[in-house]
Amino acid sequence: MLLAMTVILDRLPGLSIKTAGWKIGFSFVPPMLAAMLYGPLEAALVYGLSDLIGALLFPFGPYHPGFTVVAALMGFVMGVFLNKKPFAFARSGFEWKKLRFFPNHIIPVLVNALLLGLVVNTLWVSQLYGSKTYWGWFVYRLVEYAILVPVQLILIPALIKLCETLKKAGLAGRDRRDSGASAARLREISRNESILGLERVSELLAILGDPQEKLPVIHVAGTNGKGSFTAQLASVLKEAGHKVGTFTSPAIKGVTDSIRIDGEPVTDGGLASMLDHISQLCASMSEKPTEFEVLTAAAYEFFAETGCDMAIVECGLGGSGDATNVIKKPLLSVITNVQLDHTDRLGATTAEIAKKKSGIIKQGCPVLWGGDDPEASRVIEAAAQRLNAPMTRTDPGRLTVIHEDINGTDIEFSGFGRLHLALLGAYQPENAANVLTAVEMLRSLGVSVSEEAVRRGLACAKWPARFELLRREPTVIFDGAHNPAGVALAAESIKRIFPGTKAVLLVGVMADKDHAKYPELLAPVCERAFCIKPSNPRSLPADALAAELNAGGVPAEGFDDLAAGAAAAYAYAEEKGLPLVAMGTLYMYSQVTEALNLSD
Repeated sequence: MLLAMTVILDRLPGLSIKTAGWKIGFSFVPPMLAAMLYGPLEAALVYGLSDLIGALLFPFGPYHPGFTVVAALMGFVMGVFLNKKPFAFARSGFEWKKLRFFPNHIIPVLVNALLLGLVVNTLWVSQLYGSKTYWGWFVYRLVEYAILVPVQLILIPALIKLCETLKKAGLAGRDRRDSGASAARLREISRNESILGLERVSELLAILGDPQEKLPVIHVAGTNGKGSFTAQLASVLKEAGHKVGTFTSPAIKGVTDSIRIDGEPVTDGGLASMLDHISQLCASMSEKPTEFEVLTAAAYEFFAETGCDMAIVECGLGGSGDATNVIKKPLLSVITNVQLDHTDRLGATTAEIAKKKSGIIKQGCPVLWGGDDPEASRVIEAAAQRLNAPMTRTDPGRLTVIHEDINGTDIEFSGFGRLHLALLGAYQPENAANVLTAVEMLRSLGVSVSEEAVRRGLACAKWPARFELLRREPTVIFDGAHNPAGVALAAESIKRIFPGTKAVLLVGVMADKDHAKYPELLAPVCERAFCIKPSNPRSLPADALAAELNAGGVPAEGFDDLAAGAAAAYAYAEEKGLPLVAMGTLYMYSQVTEALNLSD
């Protein structure tokens, strides 16, 4: 289509101004779009072939094969500088989104106008027409480029926005891939292991040009609440007019969920294309990176390339050795809380876990501590003092919960007044208190966030799988509680949102979690539990979980087939007129929503 458009704009009468030796029109627009959407080779083909085909189909004037060669070269130059990731050398040393017009916009326009258009094409013009000397034609044709150069520079930003819109809609660009292409590509180029350490990811990011240092980063660690904190703060910052990238884990519906721009996941094809580029770099590394390390690098690269004003990046595990912990000077480091989880890897006490999580605190950079565990507090305070990092603690005394039901929660937080939280769950007011404290810290750092942006951002924040309302009639909720602290909060949420009513539970857990405590926590709120085994090698068998719950006084039955268990739980809840709460691990979110026909 771009090829046909170029021919039409170049050759049809009335669509351009032509005299002997020069022409002014918009035939450069389709090749420029090809350059932005696809790259140098595609743009070269569009521009070169359109010139040749136009000359054959519409032979209105003299033709020289040199014009076709120059047109192809012009397309190639456009692609090298206007496409975001055509070749490594096209990006090295340049932050094109930060510098706007220089050099990535100006260079292709000037090279094409002065070198190829004037110097080279004037040679062919002088040979074809011959009425003037080379320099006579050169001066004559200066008029053409004196007009075209500013026109092209003015149009480039608008064309970039058009390309971004087309890519987001899946209508054009390299983003057009089959669903699941990015996950398959990720598996191909990385190791499916969880290995803490920064050597591999640091090497990969260095090859990419350290994109993590090209924008302000808010780094978030914590046992629970990281995702909800990130979603709510990102929503507030977006409402304040900032372009915000977020990186969270694990992915809920698919690998693209982990990387979001202004709340929207990157496209599957877009991520696959990014991974294609990264795969070439991985080949030169001394040690193959893990999946999470590659995904982390891709996230930082996405944020830098798409011109995010800032990014909120969630640790995958712990803090000090987590792949995300490569930012030298974070805008803000946040530790939401510290509780017992991943004790086999992070430590058996909250103090040991806090030591790992405090590894995200950097020299002189402000830190927010949102937890209340005394041992963890001492460790985090000591780390902040040692690194001369100004530390702020969220004050729970400023928070008052006014009302909560299935439609959300109303709170008051001193200094902000009354606010409505869209996210459900007994834990969301505390997460919001951390967000509001972070907003105050960001304001002190010069980040503009209005009161109205705070109000709108919290009221429209979305985050899947955290006491998420999937259906109202009958009521179906999913909560990704995956450790004793999370399960306790999920149980408290059931009590608050459905007072005086027990819930039907659909439960699946990982075998390496401390699930022995679950019966005691769930007994007060559970009418009956339907146990399933999520599709994950770490999952606890459904019958084993059911036996454990029954022994603890929770009526339960196990299902070998997840879909059958989900259907039985749904039917039972509908028959009894009770809410159905699916919970236990984020890994079963997609499986449950698909089994109940609740997926998007």
